Amino acid sequence: MSRRHARALAPAVVALLAVGLSASGCADPAGGSGPSSSGVSDAPATGEQVAEAAELWGAAPQYVLTTAADGFEAVPSAAGVFGADGFSVQFGGRAGHTFMFSAVEGAMTADDCATVAVMDVGGGEVGGPVTCVEEDGALRRTAGDAEEYAVVRDGVLVRVSGSSADHEALREAAGNVHVPTSGELAALVEGTPVDPGAVDPGAVERGDLPPGDGAPDNSVDAGG
Repeated sequence: MSRRHARALAPAVVALLAVGLSASGCADPAGGSGPSSSGVSDAPATGEQVAEAAELWGAAPQYVLTTAADGFEAVPSAAGVFGADGFSVQFGGRAGHTFMFSAVEGAMTADDCATVAVMDVGGGEVGGPVTCVEEDGALRRTAGDAEEYAVVRDGVLVRVSGSSADHEALREAAGNVHVPTSGELAALVEGTPVDPGAVDPGAVERGDLPPGDGAPDNSVDAGG
């Protein structure tokens, strides 16, 4: 599978999207949703919020998922489109350990599990024979020191790929797949790199453009 860079939008657009996501957590606490004690919303992101974030990355909304594992946190700058329209994000943890979370259209069963290469933390294929074991509704897959869990959720193939040294974290992440909360989504959006070249030069305000049709003011005053 290949990975493309996230679609770049103007900084103002990213800022507005992030503010909207953060503000969505301000519901009445009596309603069961709202910001946590840390100020980050625990409420699930709305379909509209997910769609806007997906457009930012160039991914399809149904693949914008995430997970959680003790000792690991998502790295927003490493979130973006994966393959044609899937989504992936890397998680960083103790002593520089990392794993990659990816979601694409597809499926995997115990029958074909060993025929698909295990992925490394960068999304590349790991060589060598693949060993597969069914475990708690997921497929635990290993190739050498590489290990990943594959889970199919509503037609979406989720893979949590890393090292066998982080086995417990990978297993935990495979069991915690979910649609991001508005707080999680806001953090990913805020950390998305933006290409300065994405700003439309035509949007820069010029002092010599009068109201109306926007044509330059070339008139000569009485002294000219």
